[in-house]
Amino acid sequence: MDNKSLPTTQRRSQLRHRYLRALTLLNQQIQIHRRRLVSSAIVLLAALFVAPLAFTKIVYNTIDPLATVTDNGRLVIATGPISCTRGERLFLRVTVTQRATGAVAEGSTRIVCTGNNQQWQVNAATQGPETFGEGPAIAVAIARTAFRGEITDAHQWLVNITLVGE
Repeated sequence: MDNKSLPTTQRRSQLRHRYLRALTLLNQQIQIHRRRLVSSAIVLLAALFVAPLAFTKIVYNTIDPLATVTDNGRLVIATGPISCTRGERLFLRVTVTQRATGAVAEGSTRIVCTGNNQQWQVNAATQGPETFGEGPAIAVAIARTAFRGEITDAHQWLVNITLVGE
């Protein structure tokens, strides 16, 4: 080798080293992006299947402040609004108690949710010999929603109500 070719050889070696280093860095970046892409794809797929369940819920619920007593105090008709995610099935159980008489009534209903406010009605029959009279009472409602057979939400609420005759 002569002196003139030595710098060219060194330059080629440096260029080759830089080129290999750049390829290595590029390969590392591709691997990182590939892992992120795979992770993002998994999260996206999970979101497509889990998101409908994650965002389903009972949105608005209460019990109307007046309920009707019928059948000589043996039946209470309770009503109220509720809103739940469209396509869900809602199971609603209502218990009414009246301290003054010791009466307890229970009833339930099922609703197909529309995504809008819906009015429900439960006919709660007395449990035992005590009967209801007009006046203050307490109503407790428990609601559960399900989508494709999987429970999506459960909620309970209590309202002081007034019982009125027909």
